[in-house]
Amino acid sequence: MEIPKRITPVGPSYLHGWSPDKKFLVYTAERGDGNYDIYKIPSSGGQEIRLTTAEGLDDGPEYSPDGKYIYFNSVRSGTMQIWRMNSDGTNQVQVDLGRI
Repeated sequence: MEIPKRITPVGPSYLHGWSPDKKFLVYTAERGDGNYDIYKIPSSGGQEIRLTTAEGLDDGPEYSPDGKYIYFNSVRSGTMQIWRMNSDGTNQVQVDLGRI
């Protein structure tokens, strides 16, 4: 039986998804500033990487099946909406549900 291993350096951290290649975990976390942002961390542990910095709540990150994007919920536009970013956190855009 394997012994559980702590992956994130501090809490609270709310796990949401694994990258398709299983190399990274993405999660929502609050790190003392009152905002809940999206982070990723190597699945083996290590340094966490903050991907979002918007005021309020970013939540529910999940990788696209090809691993190129992370979809998440955010209140940054005034109401909870679906957003997408590159897997490195760049190019954060609101998803236009009318175009799907």
